[in-house]
Amino acid sequence: MILSRVWYVILGAAVAVALYVVFVAVGQYNRQTTLSLKEGLASDSQTVEWALKIDGRRRLDGLLAGSVDATLQQALVAADAAKDGKVPDKSRADAKKALSTVNDAISADLRPDAIFAVDRDGHVVAQTGYDTIAGNDDFELGGYPAVNDALHGWVRDDVWVLGSKMYVVSARPVEYDATQRPAGAIVGLKEVNNKFATDLAKRARTNVAFYASGQKMAGGVGVDGFDAEKLDAVGADLKNVADKTYGDAGRSDVRMFSEDLGAIYDRLPGDVWTLGGGFAVVRGKTSLAGPMSFLSTADDKDKANVPWLLLVAVVLAAAAIGILFTLLEHTGPLKELVMQAERLQSGAMDGLQVARFRGSYRLAAQSLNQGMERAIEKAGGVTRKPADLESILGPAPAQPSMSAFSFPMAPGADGAVVVPQVPLNAPSPMIPAAGMPAAGSGPGMGPAVPRPAPSSIAKETPPVIVPTMASNAGRAPPPARHVPPPGGARPPVVGPPVRLPPPVAAPNLDDDGDEDATMVGAVPAELLAQATGESRAASEEAADWLSVYEDFLRTKKQCGEPTDGLTFDKFAHTLKKNRDALISKHGCKRVKFSVYVKEGRASLKATPVRE
Repeated sequence: MILSRVWYVILGAAVAVALYVVFVAVGQYNRQTTLSLKEGLASDSQTVEWALKIDGRRRLDGLLAGSVDATLQQALVAADAAKDGKVPDKSRADAKKALSTVNDAISADLRPDAIFAVDRDGHVVAQTGYDTIAGNDDFELGGYPAVNDALHGWVRDDVWVLGSKMYVVSARPVEYDATQRPAGAIVGLKEVNNKFATDLAKRARTNVAFYASGQKMAGGVGVDGFDAEKLDAVGADLKNVADKTYGDAGRSDVRMFSEDLGAIYDRLPGDVWTLGGGFAVVRGKTSLAGPMSFLSTADDKDKANVPWLLLVAVVLAAAAIGILFTLLEHTGPLKELVMQAERLQSGAMDGLQVARFRGSYRLAAQSLNQGMERAIEKAGGVTRKPADLESILGPAPAQPSMSAFSFPMAPGADGAVVVPQVPLNAPSPMIPAAGMPAAGSGPGMGPAVPRPAPSSIAKETPPVIVPTMASNAGRAPPPARHVPPPGGARPPVVGPPVRLPPPVAAPNLDDDGDEDATMVGAVPAELLAQATGESRAASEEAADWLSVYEDFLRTKKQCGEPTDGLTFDKFAHTLKKNRDALISKHGCKRVKFSVYVKEGRASLKATPVRE
């Protein structure tokens, strides 16, 4: 089930990549929101500062009606003319009446909480809205820089702290004669409370907190969804605002109260600065704790922008591919197994057809067949056995009647090799395999030796003389020796001996000039073992090594390598050493050698065989 497993791996990798992207997106989002928070706080600080200046100018414009009011002018002139420095009661009454009229003339959004009429010496002639000084005739405002400037003809605004409250101050001169000093000044005070801060914050679209004397005086929220209680962090952090930027420039760097809350402190110019007064703009940010936080912070508009059709298509495609792989690798083979099992049950077949399965199902089918055969054997039944070669071709002869590789006997007078003739009761000579030339036939050989008819086996046949090859002419054959037949004594040889040519030597592969030299067919291992007296395994190994040797020489020539001096004895000696080493190391039964080309050169590969 390779395809299904690969698909599972692909799906797992896709999920991992998606999670990786989401986690990276969470980190990038938090970093960008922090950067936006800092940039937004810097912008909010400047916006609030401009809003305060604009508010101060508008409040000064609202006091213009009092600076030109004739009743107020006459009351202040009469107060300045007093000889003993005591303000006449009539002047106080007229001034207070004039202040009430002026206060009603100012628009509600710019109307001050308290208005003072001050003579040239700074004494308060009359006031409305500030009952704290009622009955105190010695109360004066001439010591404040803003009032003093107004008494000298300047328009000024300032921020004061009176008692435990903070006030925005507007002061204008009251002039009645352009050639003389102002008769006095009119001063308006607006308390900086939560309402004032809220109105200012809404105009600036931020969150503002005013502070002085180490504590928060007022605060206002101008951003929807922001919790006003978070402004209390400004008062708790005031003691820590002591950086060089705040002292020199009057504005601090961004201070983070927490991961999602930051502020910038900005001082207020004027009298309140000596008391450490100023304002702070505060902003919060939405941080994501993890991938699922995207869903919790998304609104309906965000969800509506999701391409649902694409998501559904991806899900259906992934499911279809997974189901297809399951059908190919699970449902199909399982259905085949069930079908064969039913046929096996009905007797239509006596074993599972292993070739119709793949992968694990094939192994399972093989195991089931073997298990059924083992169970039948234990029960005493007859099982199917693999057909052997003898059952197909008939019994092989114990010893060949004729062979070009028969062990040579004593040479005859004409140079031919004499071998004993087969006994009467010997089986018929083995028929050459398809494609293999019969003994005594082929290029460079003499005429083929006919096989005697069955009726002539008992008769004495004259010796058959086969001419030898020209390449063997004049070469003395090796001395003849008697090879006892396997299995004990055999009947004596009947009839005269048959003369065969000496064994034809394999062509010399080192001779590049004769590529069409005659090749001798391979000798069956049983015959070679009987002829040489060696075991069948050793004979098979020698035959394999000879084939490997010829293949090795052929490959070296194809690769353009020299083969001079590479004899079969040297080659076999090398193979034997490697074979013994591998058998000793791996505990195998035999070693199979093969030839292959490595980096343009002929090389040998040894493979241990345990079976």
